[in-house]
Amino acid sequence: MKFAKLFTLLAAISLLASLFLPLTSAFAATDTLLPTAYVTTSGGSGGQPVSNLHVQDQSGTQDDWNKYVEFTTPSTSYAGYRKYTLPAGISPASITGIQVKANYRGPVKSTQTWSWKIYNWTTSAWVNLGDNAAAQSWKWSLLTFNATGTLANYVKSDTREIRIRVQSNNAVDNALLDYEALVITSSDGSTSTPTAVPATATFTPTPTLPGPTATFTPVTPTNTPLPATNTPEPGVCSRFVAANGSDNNDGLTINTPWKTVQKAANSAQPGDIVCVRGGTYNEKVTINVSGTAGAYITFQSYPGETAVLDGTGITVPADDNGMIFVQDKAYLVIKGFELRNYKTSTKSRVPIGIRLVGTAHHIEIRDNVLHHIEHNGTAKNGTDAHGIAIHGTSGTTALSNIIVDSNELYSLKLGSSEALVLNGNVANWQVTNNTIHDVNNIGIDIIGFEDTAPANDQARDGLVAYNDVYNINSAGNVAYGNERSAGCIYVDGGTRVTIEYNKAHNCNIGVEIASEHQGTATSYVTVRNNFIYGNTDAGISMGGYDTQRGSTENCVIVNNTLYNNATINGAWGAELYIQYDTRNNTIKNNIFFAKSGLPYIQSWSAVMTNNVMNNNLFFGGASWQWKNVSYSTFAAYQSGSGNDTNSLNGLDPLFVGASSGNLHLLSASQAIDAGQNLTESGSLDIDGETRTQNVIDLGADEVR
Repeated sequence: MKFAKLFTLLAAISLLASLFLPLTSAFAATDTLLPTAYVTTSGGSGGQPVSNLHVQDQSGTQDDWNKYVEFTTPSTSYAGYRKYTLPAGISPASITGIQVKANYRGPVKSTQTWSWKIYNWTTSAWVNLGDNAAAQSWKWSLLTFNATGTLANYVKSDTREIRIRVQSNNAVDNALLDYEALVITSSDGSTSTPTAVPATATFTPTPTLPGPTATFTPVTPTNTPLPATNTPEPGVCSRFVAANGSDNNDGLTINTPWKTVQKAANSAQPGDIVCVRGGTYNEKVTINVSGTAGAYITFQSYPGETAVLDGTGITVPADDNGMIFVQDKAYLVIKGFELRNYKTSTKSRVPIGIRLVGTAHHIEIRDNVLHHIEHNGTAKNGTDAHGIAIHGTSGTTALSNIIVDSNELYSLKLGSSEALVLNGNVANWQVTNNTIHDVNNIGIDIIGFEDTAPANDQARDGLVAYNDVYNINSAGNVAYGNERSAGCIYVDGGTRVTIEYNKAHNCNIGVEIASEHQGTATSYVTVRNNFIYGNTDAGISMGGYDTQRGSTENCVIVNNTLYNNATINGAWGAELYIQYDTRNNTIKNNIFFAKSGLPYIQSWSAVMTNNVMNNNLFFGGASWQWKNVSYSTFAAYQSGSGNDTNSLNGLDPLFVGASSGNLHLLSASQAIDAGQNLTESGSLDIDGETRTQNVIDLGADEVR
């Protein structure tokens, strides 16, 4: 976030004082921090996005569900916290004040006490700040609380996280928050740095898949919030697994744990939170139980510990189900595990870390670390692996309502497969806040038309947001030889997908939207508000890679910042690489900062219909190609292609720190207020800030 600062000058109280008393601190800085996430540990929530807490726009008895977050007490008291990040420019030791502001609507204290607390990382304890004593019954009331004590202790030393908790004392009623913020006063007068806000959204499906249209009609999925997941504290665990336990135990207490995770996966009941103690478990796990809509079953590492599923020595079977496998089960959470060392060299065996298949639904995969899932064979074919694989295999019932959030995947040998894939009849899902790096094929892949399902064989209605995907290169992969073709994020035959707020960098291709199967289309994909940089061959690629492939149709590419892609001399691509058969696509409000002497656009196929390019900025490069005609000047390109009539050329967009991937705009940038206001651009920029102040800025960053 780019936070506003208010500076107050300490005036000398008298001429005499100014002669004898030096001013040791002329300025105090005040920063307003907004929450980056909220976590529910007891009770529930309405699932609205955290951005609903960023603007105070409810008053009196207003009740706009889309503008607040509801904290619920379905059968138990509510407890949960919001995460804040102290900007890098502020030293914790310099903090002189922490004030919490919360716009609250709910019951009065005599009916239900709602308390605010701040977490002390030094003592591992919550410190009371105040409660709803000053609130009016079910009227919006702005409450303020001031932290006391050693304020630096409320900042986590490594991540700079600050946590603010709210909790109820009973389950009588619910509460709403329209706004919560931290006002940080510090003595060093430093400048805030951007903080990303994670997305919490899923999509409502359209009953039938749209086909190609004669004229361009952009379609963006409609955001509807997913519920937050309970993240239990140690005392909330209801079942236990430990390496020194016994499967003959009841698993009900920390002193009578089961020994294997598989025992828990056979025995847990709806509402159970299975906590697996830290240690190494040399086993594969098939989850054979389901929760219910009101009572998920959670399998997770015990809080503060890490349970490791280690595949060392385990044979990968002919039809691998994965180290954690879920088929046709529902209402499950898989959280906080490390999965590693699951490998094979046997041709056509496919090691997988976590796999969902069939008609599974309402599954959440959160906060796991997967690495060294590998196929080490030497053949070109049959040497595949996946980190996380989600396969919808029914022709009638979608595998649906899936959350894949805040996982890390790295050091995977994938062959011709992908680190994280959704393939087949998969609908209503979100892939958010994941870090995927140092793998030898595609990072995130959304796939259709591979005969994974006999009908409805198209992953759809999904969100790919706030992911950081990098260091992905297929060169040296036995399936590709020296070919560089691995994308950070790829939609291959999917439809109605939004790709936003991601960093896609140092891969072969940043973002690709195409269909590999003749007669099929990747369609209705929105790519917006992403940083795409340092990729070896192309920033954004679209269309079939040869004339025997499918098409890219009715897609929107808006407000992305592309920098220094096609980094390798002799690379085959460009910042924007347009291939075979593209129809009815719009490309606007983007920044294309090309490497010196290289093309901004390569467009080798004349097979395209009604693609629109305008309101973009070009800088650094040397040429444009459109329908296989090359242009060495911007004027010739405009005249010959009919594109980019209102675009800018030759103006440095002035990035804050391009060499380090900081593609935010400096205040003097001519990309500011130079775009076209489009609903397709969304309401927030890459930092979660309001998208338009007056006229929208070009690129992913909106300067305030």
